[in-house]
Amino acid sequence: MNYIPIFLIQGATIVNDNEEVIIGRIIKGGMAEKTGLLHEGDRILEINGMDVNGKSVDEISDMLADVNGTITFRVIPARDIVTPQQPPVATTSARNMVHVKALFKYDPEDDMYIPCKELGLSFDKGDILHIINQEDSNWWQAHRDGEDDQSLAGLIPSKGFQMNREAMKKTLPDDDEPKRGCRCSKNKKNKKKKKKKNPYDAYADDDDSDELELYEEVGIYYANPERKRPIVLVGPPSVGINELKRKLLEDDTTYKAAVPHTSRSRKNHEIDGMDYHFTTKHQFELDIAAGKFVEYGEFGKNLYGISLESISSVVNEGRICILNLHPQFLRIIKNSDLHPYYIFIAPPSLDRLRQQRTDAGEHLKEEELRNIIEMGRSMEDVYGHYFDCVIIHYDHERAYRDLTTEI
Repeated sequence: MNYIPIFLIQGATIVNDNEEVIIGRIIKGGMAEKTGLLHEGDRILEINGMDVNGKSVDEISDMLADVNGTITFRVIPARDIVTPQQPPVATTSARNMVHVKALFKYDPEDDMYIPCKELGLSFDKGDILHIINQEDSNWWQAHRDGEDDQSLAGLIPSKGFQMNREAMKKTLPDDDEPKRGCRCSKNKKNKKKKKKKNPYDAYADDDDSDELELYEEVGIYYANPERKRPIVLVGPPSVGINELKRKLLEDDTTYKAAVPHTSRSRKNHEIDGMDYHFTTKHQFELDIAAGKFVEYGEFGKNLYGISLESISSVVNEGRICILNLHPQFLRIIKNSDLHPYYIFIAPPSLDRLRQQRTDAGEHLKEEELRNIIEMGRSMEDVYGHYFDCVIIHYDHERAYRDLTTEI
């Protein structure tokens, strides 16, 4: 089926059904919906007195392009042509708008399956979408956040449709299909290009592999002035996160770090509950199994970690808890009731990164610098749907200013 938008009535598409011309879709916010004169499934007989039966959608599109002023339609309403073998499909009420965060990037121009490219709504990973119609099981109608004043809603793939598409992609062999416009000589062997592995794929959450995450339902967060949201800083090593964290913590009336736990023995000068929460290795392992830690690891045969309880303690004091976590642990704190705010600190250009690390007394090799940038890209690719904000660490003062402004 070939859909086109009828631009002059704002928000209706037509489709050929054999020789008939049918209203295929009514878009929310368009004139067709506002007037209520056309409905999905209506059969169009005439436009401005001209018979359209047997005409293709392309022919009708050309015909409408030359029309000015009032357009009249002669239609057979859908309710009169529904047969007992084709009962009306029950639709979902769209009275309640659903707000979601997009966890993938979408460009309708690259989508061969979208019924009408002109109505497609592009979005980036992390964009907030307001879904206003889910009646079509494959294509939802939505606005991007901040663009609700647009008259017409846009089409986005439904969760079910996109999941099926992603599942289908996984069944296709990599690089087996020849590229368009490419001819292969009989005398040349086709070399398979090795797909570059993302170093952070290995850390992706097991839960993510069970069900592909595409849209996350969200709502407006009404901040409690007595309970500040923890700030989670994420980024590759040597990008300046530790320096930013230290500078924030200089303002100890506003910010505070969570006291870590450890299974090692307490040293004479250390105070339990201030330097560390000291515990046994057995108890530490039990707490890990109970999901009490947002991050943990082993060093020198001793366990170290940050617990949800330690973070909550800072929050209960009315201060902002500053954390820098490895991305593989982001899901744990996300599933808590702490409502963390994730800020990704991205590396700058190669030249700028080299200068930064030299100024910090780190003389890194060219390959090490490139690895930092590549790790940043990989991290953003795998975990970008968690991030509420991205700050490029172009220079320390600017990054700190951007960070405090965002907080």
